[in-house]
Amino acid sequence: MRKWMRLRRAGTGIGTLYASLVSVAALLVVLGLLLIFSSLIHVRQVLVTAAENGARVAALTGDTQTVQEAVADTLQEANLPQTYHDQTLWTVSSTSVVNGPAQPEAKVTIQYHAPILFPNLFRALGHPNSLPVTIPLSVSASAVNETYFTGPPN
Repeated sequence: MRKWMRLRRAGTGIGTLYASLVSVAALLVVLGLLLIFSSLIHVRQVLVTAAENGARVAALTGDTQTVQEAVADTLQEANLPQTYHDQTLWTVSSTSVVNGPAQPEAKVTIQYHAPILFPNLFRALGHPNSLPVTIPLSVSASAVNETYFTGPPN
């Protein structure tokens, strides 16, 4: 009887093998999601910097074209992709310069479609749906309109 119990408890290790495979797969999914969301946080921080630079330029010049150039320069310096499959990823959706006495400010809003690092992460694991190829992000920044106080630049 004891010999039979000892053999029964020993097993073949199949359960341990399955448990280790499942835990490695779960760890890879968590690691992939961590990489995806950390890259999105980085992209958002770069967009905040670009919007702040655009708002500063809008506060000084009030020119939409110059604002777009300042935003594009900031995105290029950060090495963010500006096109994906021949599709532009970012736009300056609004630039407003308010000259009122209550709130003289320049406000810039940037729309960016951030590409995802692993769009087929769930499909590789057998899930029928995958992540979207890009995620839309929107960032706004404002700066004090200096031309209200000093006049337009010469």
